[in-house]
Amino acid sequence: MDCLGFKKWLVETCTYTEASIKDIISRLRRANNILEFKKEDVYLFRLERCDEFKKLSVSVKSQIRKSVKLYFEYLNELEIELQ
Repeated sequence: MDCLGFKKWLVETCTYTEASIKDIISRLRRANNILEFKKEDVYLFRLERCDEFKKLSVSVKSQIRKSVKLYFEYLNELEIELQ
């Protein structure tokens, strides 16, 4: 995972506060600890089926999903820039 590049992208493209960005990065790392991140369309599907993920509160699961989706946006924009 490219947390530094992702953080820079969040600062440049989104209106999140520094605290919110730290939380997004933290949730992304938590997702990676539950299921190693792979850039594949079924990553969220597979993550949601992990027992450790299922045990989390509804709000934390929602925050993790949002962080993963933002990271996918970041990766997609990187791919577009490299073409």
